[in-house]
Amino acid sequence: MSKKMQRMKPDVIAHRGGCEWAPENTLAAFKRSLEFGADGIELDVQRCASGELVVIHDVEISRTTNGAGYIKEITYPELQRLSAGSWFSDEFASEKIPLLEEVLQLLDGKLTLHLEIKNAPVEYPGIEDDVLEVLSSYKYPEEVVISSFDHPLLRRIHQKAPQQKLALLADAYFLDVVDYAKQIGATVWHPGFGNLRKEAVQVAHDNGMLVNTWTLNKIREWAFALAIEVDGVITNDPVGFSDFLSRAESIPGITHKK
Repeated sequence: MSKKMQRMKPDVIAHRGGCEWAPENTLAAFKRSLEFGADGIELDVQRCASGELVVIHDVEISRTTNGAGYIKEITYPELQRLSAGSWFSDEFASEKIPLLEEVLQLLDGKLTLHLEIKNAPVEYPGIEDDVLEVLSSYKYPEEVVISSFDHPLLRRIHQKAPQQKLALLADAYFLDVVDYAKQIGATVWHPGFGNLRKEAVQVAHDNGMLVNTWTLNKIREWAFALAIEVDGVITNDPVGFSDFLSRAESIPGITHKK
């Protein structure tokens, strides 16, 4: 029986590790995702001035640290002197901006990593090669999905590492999402929730694509996502979404993937 026929409940994917329970994109958030039993985490990767791949969303650090400046202009040792959690609460004051390698060591294949490469508005030439190099030693490549709003970058990854699972990340309703995804080499689609309808999900599924939508944090959004049968929901609130899914157990024909 196909996934669609089984009407499986969508994966719980913690956006930036779950922004509700810990400072985003920190090891503390990722640890809580593991402890909670999320199906996956989503995170953002950029390159700092000394060349390391660091996990942070913004190109400028002032929103999520007690520092200021652009990631591309700050070395890793300088970043490590900053707090990446004090803005959230004193409990997390010791949190640092993590390296991608640190996150991989923590996850160890226990859940799926949805890795977004940031390459705009700041461009990091060759960052795809850096990411592939770090991932080359990860023992669970099947548990990594790379996405980016930089679609030429995704196509370069596909050309260099055709085995790597890629997700088309976009906030648009495509004329032909399947054909466009094939041009990039993507087998997964990460659409913004505001530009998604059931027929688009159906077309993707009919052509073997998975659909994980972002960023859904309200009951009415979760209910709609369940109704249109997406494969995963990227949310700031994994606990709330999981509770919602538990209440959905009474819906006929719906089961969980695990």
